[in-house]
Amino acid sequence: MSGAASLPRNALDRVAERVRSEGRVGLMTHIVLGYPNLDASRAIVAAMVDGGVDIIEVQIPFSDPTADGPTITHASQVALDGGVRVADAFAFVDDVSRRFDTPFVFMSYFNIAFAYRAAASSGRGGGDGVPGFVAAAAGVGASGLILPDVPPEMSRDRYPESCREQGVHAIYVVSPNIGDDRLHAVAKVGTGLLYATSRIGTTGREMGLETGRLGRFLARAREICELPIAVGFSISRREHVEQLAGHADFAVVGSHLIRAHESGGVDGVRRAIDELAGR
Repeated sequence: MSGAASLPRNALDRVAERVRSEGRVGLMTHIVLGYPNLDASRAIVAAMVDGGVDIIEVQIPFSDPTADGPTITHASQVALDGGVRVADAFAFVDDVSRRFDTPFVFMSYFNIAFAYRAAASSGRGGGDGVPGFVAAAAGVGASGLILPDVPPEMSRDRYPESCREQGVHAIYVVSPNIGDDRLHAVAKVGTGLLYATSRIGTTGREMGLETGRLGRFLARAREICELPIAVGFSISRREHVEQLAGHADFAVVGSHLIRAHESGGVDGVRRAIDELAGR
């Protein structure tokens, strides 16, 4: 049984309910904050909102993004070289969450939360470490956190407890090779969404979806975790979104939109979103 019942509803829950009621696969889009710069990130988010995406995932750049392929790894390094830090991420989401109704979730890695210092982030959250990081995320309007290197069995530094206390969803990442024991562990602590990868490995590779194997994995994950499911990795075409119908609630698109921006700017991002949405 999922831990979702113990957490108050927030904007992410309302969007998940709406997507399900409309009988469609929603779009969850991903940006690396500060790539190619902060002004571009603001324009990209505005284009995503204008394009009707359902959830926006804001990645806080990290120097060793182990779940990310070359496109996102490169984008993270450019953002870091440009001086983007955690304080910028909180200020950014504070701004966009006030301007737009779209739910925002932070994605990064556990060391970012573990090493958080409130004094280095304009005092947001009023505390250091994981509890301070979670409080700061809640304070700027984030609906959830995705830290893919946090195993569900680990309650280190009160991560899931802090999320529950602050009303922020702890969103766990699972892949097709996961065992039932691990899925049950995720079900005990995960809330809001289950982020399922379409395959084993890292993000960003352009490839088809193995729908038979993926469908069996998602059915097992849904039965055990009972959460709305967002599927990421290799989602780049409308046919991929359509293939998830009946299996998942959201398609997560990241690397494809980075490439769309690199080739066509903000207009390229908007065109890619329209294509993914079938418009």
